[in-house]
Amino acid sequence: MNSKQLLYVQVLAREGSFSRAANALNITQPSLSQYIKKIEKEIGLALFDRTNGDVRLTDAGRVYIDAGRRILDIEHRMETSFSDLSTHKTGSLIIGAAPFRTASMLPTIAKRFQAIYPGMHLVVREGTTAELVEGMEHGEYDFALTLLPLDPKLFSWEKVMEEELVLAVPVTYPAFPAKTVSGRKYPAVEPSVLKDQKVVMLTQTQYMQRQLNDLLKQSAVNVCTAAVVKSLEAQIEMVKAGVGIALMPSGIDRFCSDSSVTLYSFTKALPKREVVVMWRKDRELSSVSRELISVIVSIEW
Repeated sequence: MNSKQLLYVQVLAREGSFSRAANALNITQPSLSQYIKKIEKEIGLALFDRTNGDVRLTDAGRVYIDAGRRILDIEHRMETSFSDLSTHKTGSLIIGAAPFRTASMLPTIAKRFQAIYPGMHLVVREGTTAELVEGMEHGEYDFALTLLPLDPKLFSWEKVMEEELVLAVPVTYPAFPAKTVSGRKYPAVEPSVLKDQKVVMLTQTQYMQRQLNDLLKQSAVNVCTAAVVKSLEAQIEMVKAGVGIALMPSGIDRFCSDSSVTLYSFTKALPKREVVVMWRKDRELSSVSRELISVIVSIEW
């Protein structure tokens, strides 16, 4: 087994369709089908049940993925140990991050990393908060940028920064009544301004959407759904286009330099997003990882 084989099986299991999986992997569907058949022939068991057009993992498929993750994790630990014994002239670190963090934070982090270890590079793998946590559980990253809370039995972390939850409004909208509130980054509005507004939503499983749902419930305010997207990048572009308003982290201001969006804080104290760099407790960090984590924490975000 190698990382490519495991990746193809994992993606197919996740997508549940050869066409969607092939698209995600940027290969043709026949190529993916032949590749999976080759793996199944090698092990002598079917990894997927293809009944009625659906593609589901068999028991053997689940064992394959679980064993593969364990094997690759052991290989990764060995490589980390070898890396520590070398001069760090070449190599890479794998970091997990949400697409929003990849765009807003990783350029600065990668530049600092290059300055310290010019012969090495970062491999960035993007995912949702839940996907990052799952990936860390299975040893897919050296470390990841994500949000609290995390399971302290499984993970260690260091705090990077806090993000205030703010309201992003198209600049074409009439100004909301706002006032200065100590400790708020922007002029502050009452949650009642959300009433009957068109709001660009995230999916119901995402952190920001759960925070919006809580705010609306606590404030007894109803809104209209303008659109539902999965990424903060898509959400802010919807706001820029005037589709609606959105609840977003204050770090989104890095994407609003063209003055197309007005940002408001809330008079009500909302939970802040605590951004951390995290790693598995049972995995010893390489000296390179430890140094880069220190750099990330020291940056003034």
